[in-house]
Amino acid sequence: MIYLDNAATSHFKPQGVLDALTYDLAHSANSGRSGHKYALDAAMKIEDCRRFLLSALGAPEGEYGIAFTKNCTEALNLGIFGFLREGMRVVTTAYDHNSVLRPLFELQKRGKIELMVVDPADNGFVTPEHLDTAMQNADFCAVSAASNVTGARINLKALAESAAKYGTVTLVDGAQAVPLVEIDMKKLGFDMLALPGHKGLHGPQGTGCLIFRTDLRLQPLVMGGTGTASDSTYQPTEPPEALEAGTLFAGGIAALHAGAKWSFAERSRNAPHVRRLAEELTEYLKGLDAEVYTKDPALGVVSFNLKGKESSFVANALAERDFAVRGGLHCAPLAHRALGTSERGAVRASIGTDNTEKDIYLFVAELERINVLRR
Repeated sequence: MIYLDNAATSHFKPQGVLDALTYDLAHSANSGRSGHKYALDAAMKIEDCRRFLLSALGAPEGEYGIAFTKNCTEALNLGIFGFLREGMRVVTTAYDHNSVLRPLFELQKRGKIELMVVDPADNGFVTPEHLDTAMQNADFCAVSAASNVTGARINLKALAESAAKYGTVTLVDGAQAVPLVEIDMKKLGFDMLALPGHKGLHGPQGTGCLIFRTDLRLQPLVMGGTGTASDSTYQPTEPPEALEAGTLFAGGIAALHAGAKWSFAERSRNAPHVRRLAEELTEYLKGLDAEVYTKDPALGVVSFNLKGKESSFVANALAERDFAVRGGLHCAPLAHRALGTSERGAVRASIGTDNTEKDIYLFVAELERINVLRR
């Protein structure tokens, strides 16, 4: 199979990820619950991952905390429901994923918040000027660092400057950006960053995290056992325990640590490699007279349609020949509305660190074959 669906989940996993998961299957224990060596080992591995991610993302320990979640969606929900209070004014963008949009639209429907959605400009990007205008009276801004449909990036520096100017709390969805985009939370001044383990960090599914400023005093999504303050029937108030009720996926977090270490160490090689292949694919698609929606292929996301063909037809035809892409709306309905593709969706090819020029050549050759099919 030629796998070009890395925006959904990364295909390649470093050997350290496989080793960590295999070890955990043979030495499973519940971190923070017991004093035997397996339990202590699990707890140590969780804390090692916690410290590494905080350091790698410029979030000083103590000033920032990290709560592990089962995915980026849960992390975003924790940031949204954990922080927002009734009457707050909130900004997001049309390029955001349903993991941001659905919680916010639900809170708007309940009458709890005022919500403003910033549309992209004619150039296909959400501009700093439009965001700045929207944030003037906003308490909170939740925004994706990069679109999962077009790959279009937000100007993070400008976003941070606007947030600082207006006192707006920021939640950044880093699912499509980290670690190919370098983020220093302290330097930029961001308040929260949500991440999946299974995409750019090359960890396993079932892992994710929210990095947050500790003085935000986030409220938990889930309450229950934490292994601390067990004499109390009330949830602990101090993070991370306050936000991590229940058994953590210790083996998955250890594997996430291994994947993240590899991903950050190899960023200087991976980032230009992914960009180059995506740029090549974009040029090939123009030669096919395809409708290409990606204007910023730096992160490997290339969305397009073959003229006269539904995205689902193209994606299914590719799947039959062992090419993995995603067709449809990509859980981002407002992005497709902005692109004018709500009815037909788009085909998304998303390049990973292990893809090659040969993969791109064979993919384009297959598109040429599909292009002459009826439908």
